[in-house]
Amino acid sequence: MSKPTQDLIKEHGGIMLMLSIMGKVADSLRQGQEVKREHLEKIVEFLKNFADKCHHGKEESILFPELAKNIANQKLINDFLGEHKSGRDYIRGIAESLPQYAPGNPDAIHIATNADGYIRLLTEHIKKENTVLFPIADKELSEEMQTELFKKFETLEHDVIGEGKHEEYHGWLKELESEYLS
Repeated sequence: MSKPTQDLIKEHGGIMLMLSIMGKVADSLRQGQEVKREHLEKIVEFLKNFADKCHHGKEESILFPELAKNIANQKLINDFLGEHKSGRDYIRGIAESLPQYAPGNPDAIHIATNADGYIRLLTEHIKKENTVLFPIADKELSEEMQTELFKKFETLEHDVIGEGKHEEYHGWLKELESEYLS
């Protein structure tokens, strides 16, 4: 049985790949180059559903409450929750600019600016979770609790993003990676 933290670290890998893609997309937008609307829509859906609802959902509804039982962890968890909220604000900024997007217009710049903020925030956020929070979880949570949390993660993933969506999102990552990072 996998550890819940290993599942989250693996998901961080996919999110970091998307952040790299977003960096190239933001550069293109700032330079007035056309980015396919379909690609921007995939990025937004990935961020909303995979990164936020699924990944952050696992943390917020399953892992964090368990770790918060130790009062020493509560400030750290509150910091992470605040970062999740800030991330949602950046995603909302991107999504709200998408309907009016055209190469070189102010909405393209707004998308790029929000993408830049999200990339900076999540890069540091992921680093802190991987190096600070997850080692705490691995140390404090019993093997039985870790098994229970992992099962809850699987249920949440199935219920929130649905059957086959995880694989579809990874397909999108490969498609966008070959378009923007090759």
